[in-house]
Amino acid sequence: MALHRKGKRPPNPDPDSYIWINTKEGGFWHKKRGLVKKAVLNAAYRQSSEYIKICSPAASRIVRKLRPFMEGLQPGRITARICGKLRKSLNETGRLSMQCLNGLDLQPEYPLVNLLTENIHVEQKSKSIIVTIPITPYTIKRMNNLVTDYWFELILLYGNPDEENGLRTESEESKPYAIKTPDKNGCSLSLVLSEQPWIALLKVNCIEGNEPAIHPKMYGMKVVAVGG
Repeated sequence: MALHRKGKRPPNPDPDSYIWINTKEGGFWHKKRGLVKKAVLNAAYRQSSEYIKICSPAASRIVRKLRPFMEGLQPGRITARICGKLRKSLNETGRLSMQCLNGLDLQPEYPLVNLLTENIHVEQKSKSIIVTIPITPYTIKRMNNLVTDYWFELILLYGNPDEENGLRTESEESKPYAIKTPDKNGCSLSLVLSEQPWIALLKVNCIEGNEPAIHPKMYGMKVVAVGG
């Protein structure tokens, strides 16, 4: 931007686009407000709209396939959260990938770490994933005196979320474990991996007597590994 002393105003480069700005140091031609930023914002808006058209249906397909495993959970705006992660990944990498969901807690108000106090071990082999959980008196934090037992689920979601009917699920359940009662054998869950992109989720379910626990804080579900 070149300043010009008063009385030294140069010709207007484009009367429809520029206005003269006076300052104490001099004056200069300045492009009218909105002519620069508007184009940038419109381009960003168009790109964002295109990303939403891709990621929103993909997120809905992911949630739809996981919904049967969400019993007891209070996941809130889980579709919107997954869509946001997919959009960010698409913007950064240029491709739609479920890899960005690693570590996603499906119930942020009651995260898995609040319920499952022992560290889990995740082992990925060439064609399988194995999740091992120590069973000690402290594996599950007892949220109330009604909880008598708990059990685990390992869920594998795989395929292409960009395609309708492009996702599949597999799962394995553990036996029930009595609360505060150790088991030297621990808990081991395993699933055969797909060659397609996949995410693995671990879910904890609590039991009150002979009934599933009522409050969502008695459940937890989180993406513990991704691959493919």
